[in-house]
Amino acid sequence: MLSIAAAAGEPGASRTIAQALEFGPEPPMSKKPVPPARPPAGRPARPAGRPQDELYGHHDPIPAPEAEERSSDTAWALFQELRDTDDRMFAPTAPMSSRSLSFATTQPAPAPGAALRTGRGAASGAEARIDDLLLEARRNNRVCPQPPAWDALYALLPDRRQGAQGWEPPLPVTGPAWQATGAMSKRLVLRDQLEWAAARGAAAAVLAHLRGLAETDWLHVGEPGG
Repeated sequence: MLSIAAAAGEPGASRTIAQALEFGPEPPMSKKPVPPARPPAGRPARPAGRPQDELYGHHDPIPAPEAEERSSDTAWALFQELRDTDDRMFAPTAPMSSRSLSFATTQPAPAPGAALRTGRGAASGAEARIDDLLLEARRNNRVCPQPPAWDALYALLPDRRQGAQGWEPPLPVTGPAWQATGAMSKRLVLRDQLEWAAARGAAAAVLAHLRGLAETDWLHVGEPGG
């Protein structure tokens, strides 16, 4: 029997002419619409027209996880055990015993200038005068004695000698070097001379000489040559 597909020239038709006459024309096939893709669980759908990288807009509610509270004897027992364990981590506070305190025996402080006890033949107690020498030499912003007073001071230093590297202790800065030498360098030379005197028992004589100088016999910071 000739089918409608053969008569109409349409492929895919499977009913015969008799079936078509008996049941009438076959309704056209319809396509089922595809539903839009749903966002993942817990994420709201992005409104139409919003950029891809903006899931939430202003004043949009942000979803929060749902909390489920369960109260049971087992949960309460676990909580009590955890709290008791934390309390047992620290021992009860106890007063400290006075017997645990121990201090070393008090020792007398070293005499000032003890680090200078390196000179040969130094007299006992002479090293303690180095602080007095430095204090007197720096009083009133002093730099060093003026050349005549400085030469007289140098004559009081014992054991002066000339070595391969020059004079020990160093000579006073006088003559043409007076204007060419800065205040700091002059102070260093004077300090070397005072330490030399303290290490060889001449601190008392040098201190008396410094205290006997008038203030005009000293060069001060800010003055010509200082």
